[in-house]
Amino acid sequence: MMEEPFLEQDSLGSPNLLSRQDLIQVIIRLQFEGWSVALRMDSSLNGNQSERYMNGRLFNGMRYVRNSLKLDNIYIVETPGVRSNADRPTHEGEPDIAIWFSSFGANDPHTLLECKRVDPNQMSRSLRRKYVVSGIDRFISGRYGLGHEIDFMVAYVLSNTEQVSMQDINRYLRNVGRVRELLQPNSNFDDLGFVAQSGHIRDVDGGLFRLLHSFLRF
Repeated sequence: MMEEPFLEQDSLGSPNLLSRQDLIQVIIRLQFEGWSVALRMDSSLNGNQSERYMNGRLFNGMRYVRNSLKLDNIYIVETPGVRSNADRPTHEGEPDIAIWFSSFGANDPHTLLECKRVDPNQMSRSLRRKYVVSGIDRFISGRYGLGHEIDFMVAYVLSNTEQVSMQDINRYLRNVGRVRELLQPNSNFDDLGFVAQSGHIRDVDGGLFRLLHSFLRF
């Protein structure tokens, strides 16, 4: 059962990073099954809705799956305010979804999800740029996920396939000379859905980190 890694506090590993594959698997499962729940429960959920609407439905779906699996020591929060420095008087941003593991009692989220629409058929190509500049780059700058080794991006696929959508994002990265950050398919999650990963260096501290990208279709 997927809930087993959460039954004992010691099984959760370090509070500062997600290194265990079973924990990552649970977070990915929450995303894909949460999205399936959202589509099933809301017949008006489609690619014409706003990104904010999609985020809200994904959050509700993830929470539903969390409750169904009785993962009582996972907290899922929508659009929390986060700071790159605890001394800042105001928060710098609001990632779409944050996750805490209650066994650790940390003030900052243990992992973050930033969600963006993607559409490889879009003529203006603005969405693929936004996925990078307003998504990936928020983690690179340290605005989101400072000190994390793994965080998550969610791509809402408005048209075409997951693979083509990933290639479209990579086309943008190549165009701006960022070939070391290209997304690569991750077969570890094939039973759940299409997931890619990318490696990055954080600007503020030179820290290495990974992003896992879940591609969700309508």
